[in-house]
Amino acid sequence: MERGSVTAEDYLKIIDELTNYRGYATLNDISKFFSVTRQSVYDEMNILIERGLVEKTNKGEYVLSDKGKHEANIFLRKHRIAEILLEKALRMRWDLLDNEAMGIEHGITETISDLVCDIYGCEKCPHGNPVPDRYGNVKEPEDYFLREIAGNTQVRVSRVIFESDEVLRYLQSSSISPGTTLTVAEDGTVYFFQGDRREAIPGDIASAMKYFRVK
Repeated sequence: MERGSVTAEDYLKIIDELTNYRGYATLNDISKFFSVTRQSVYDEMNILIERGLVEKTNKGEYVLSDKGKHEANIFLRKHRIAEILLEKALRMRWDLLDNEAMGIEHGITETISDLVCDIYGCEKCPHGNPVPDRYGNVKEPEDYFLREIAGNTQVRVSRVIFESDEVLRYLQSSSISPGTTLTVAEDGTVYFFQGDRREAIPGDIASAMKYFRVK
């Protein structure tokens, strides 16, 4: 992802995603995601720590504080409503929504949010993530990480929790999105069918989603 100007809110968003994805964020992960220098990330993280929005846990591992999580949710509301607007009104391709929403999310007012929600509905973004309310409250679905699912199980994709360009491009090209039914094998590998062929999803991609168990 190439970014001309990365804001504090953008940092909160990616720290939230990485924490959901692997339990914490690192300077290298954030640097790679935004295509900025590690020093730039380090400087911004220190500012966010001083503001009480980010906490450093172990060496090189960062998570959001409770205050930071609340601020992230306020921002994620704008981001996810921007994604809904781009998909529903402009018919933008699914794998481009996250990146392009970062260009307009800061201009999403509550007036715009209310109109988008009235017209299109705002329960979830196109990638399946719940849209927080204007106060930063969010109702999390009862879904599961891949590591929580036993083998030989059918699952349905709930949402994409790490929306990197690589993850979204792979899912787009494989026609995998929220609602798609997949199979988790005994060894934890996740499979989908492409025509008559069974294809394995790379582990880092499969772990970037959460799932509902198919009863």
